[in-house]
Amino acid sequence: MSTKINRRQFLAAAGISAVGGLLAACAPTTVVVKETQLVQQEVTKVVEQTSVVKETSVVQQEVTKVVEVTAAPLTGPMGTRGYNLPADALPLEQQVIKSTFGNVGGGYGHLMESIYNRAFGYNAGYEQLVTMDQNLDNIGVGALSWTVSDDGLNWDFKLNDKLVWSDGKPVVASDWVFTLQRSLANSYDFAWFYFDIKNAAKVAAKELDPKELGISAVDDYTLRITTEAPTPYLPGLGTWFCVGSPAAYENSLGETNNAYLDPAKYVSCGPFTLTKFERGVLTEWLPNTKYTGNRINYIEKITETPLPTGIAAYMSGDLQGYNMGGDSAPAELMLVQANPLLRAESHPQPPSSTDYLGFNALQPKLMTSDGKEVDNPFLNIDVRMAFCKAIDKDALVGQIYKGFAYPSYGVLPYGFPNYNTALKDLDVNKFDVAAAQALMTKAGFEGGKGFPKFEFWLRQFAAGGAGLAMAQAIQARWKENLGVDVDVKNADFQGFTQAAFTDKTAAIYYVNYGQDYYDPATFLNVFKASSLGGRHPYDNAEWTAAYNAANSVMDPPKRFEMLKKSEQELSESAAWFFMSGAFGIALWPCNLAGPSTTPNKYGYQFNGGGGPGCTHSWEGQYWSNSTCRENLGK
Repeated sequence: MSTKINRRQFLAAAGISAVGGLLAACAPTTVVVKETQLVQQEVTKVVEQTSVVKETSVVQQEVTKVVEVTAAPLTGPMGTRGYNLPADALPLEQQVIKSTFGNVGGGYGHLMESIYNRAFGYNAGYEQLVTMDQNLDNIGVGALSWTVSDDGLNWDFKLNDKLVWSDGKPVVASDWVFTLQRSLANSYDFAWFYFDIKNAAKVAAKELDPKELGISAVDDYTLRITTEAPTPYLPGLGTWFCVGSPAAYENSLGETNNAYLDPAKYVSCGPFTLTKFERGVLTEWLPNTKYTGNRINYIEKITETPLPTGIAAYMSGDLQGYNMGGDSAPAELMLVQANPLLRAESHPQPPSSTDYLGFNALQPKLMTSDGKEVDNPFLNIDVRMAFCKAIDKDALVGQIYKGFAYPSYGVLPYGFPNYNTALKDLDVNKFDVAAAQALMTKAGFEGGKGFPKFEFWLRQFAAGGAGLAMAQAIQARWKENLGVDVDVKNADFQGFTQAAFTDKTAAIYYVNYGQDYYDPATFLNVFKASSLGGRHPYDNAEWTAAYNAANSVMDPPKRFEMLKKSEQELSESAAWFFMSGAFGIALWPCNLAGPSTTPNKYGYQFNGGGGPGCTHSWEGQYWSNSTCRENLGK
């Protein structure tokens, strides 16, 4: 007999779902798991004796449980790459990952400017220098190990000397050098990700020849990366550093004709190779029988095609995974709550990104919505503070995200390393309409009179989704509380990036930023001064100098304490207003098995090898012959 539970119970119960993964050993294994359950509490407050507000707060409680897991022996079918699958594995033809399209059309961002306009393919055809394991710790992939010099400036990565390209050439250090030099010299939008590397900012700005970049081949299998200052988290930059073949680039005439994506000419050094490619229609990857790296995969095929959406498609098996959160339809949430199997297949995911507002505090002039050039009012911190204090952040996050987000008071997500609870008490984070109005009056815009009408830029928030709803709610608060009008502009990724971060002409923008590695620098690095190659329209050179000094401290406790001050000053500048950190529930079928599906040391389970920021999501898992889904939908 099934029992319905409410969403608060569902969120907590999903965190302690049955372990479906199998460990590598053959004998029963006892696993002690410290799990973090998310528990929502409703608090009723009386505000100024005029209204009653119910706020939702989310707290964590740690639960210890003991799970005995029996791993299946490796006596199942033999895969294409020559090793056996576990005994309970389905036949090879059913070991397939089906995905909808990601960056098939030639990616952007941390995909190394797409490496010759490639399909993403789960990093199937490439090795990355480093990745994250289930515990979000850095582990080698293309690199077997690394060391740092005594001065903290030179990192030597010992590469896998067995790795070869599918055309027979060895993968050597000069290939990695070529890849990063080409990317940073190619108007790479995310070049700032590598600005800790010596001369990276100047190479990206075309002020220096790419050969001046701080990366070199000591010998064929030793790659040296030299940084501008000591960089304790440097290996984390390797999570998106994928190697490309220089010979393949030359043979395909660069990226001008997409010849590199012809399966007959495709060159791979990863565990898969591209076998079919029709842009926007189909991408297929099959095992690379010439692969000599260390990645073990039981999956026999990866396909990307247009797929249906919705919980019904997940239940029918058309989708092999489904994510739920603040954007989910209430009917879908109710269906999952009411179905015991779907509840068992639900796994809370930790917050790994932050939504925030940005104000252009750089340009002396800005364009209004109707194309007029005006003096930039956001150069005045009083105006920025007013815009922040006019937003009832806690209430909006609770109402719009339906319990699937925490309010953010700094850039680090809730529970992230060095998360600072004290930031909630900063003045910038206190909702106070009277104080906001007084600040506007002080700035010469009493009641919003004379304030220019600007465009409020968003980056690809879906209609009806929580992100767009949040932006529209903020728009309404500014109108109601400050008398200021803005036009919401929901732009595509490239258009938004051009206006907000490249040209730096957007007056106000709202964006989501997520982690790439598990260190505070993955978030804080983004906010360096514009004049020093920073991404945002704010020239905070003094903050950047202090942050760089703190960030280069090699003693972890001292560094973290100094970084707390940096994050506090970032919030107090009011150049940004950190709004929310969303989290979700990931669903995947209960017959997905393997070591990468078991809980990590934080109690989280990921549908893949390392959770947020990890691209090898199909490794360490396989489809078992379990009949656990037979009664789904009945």
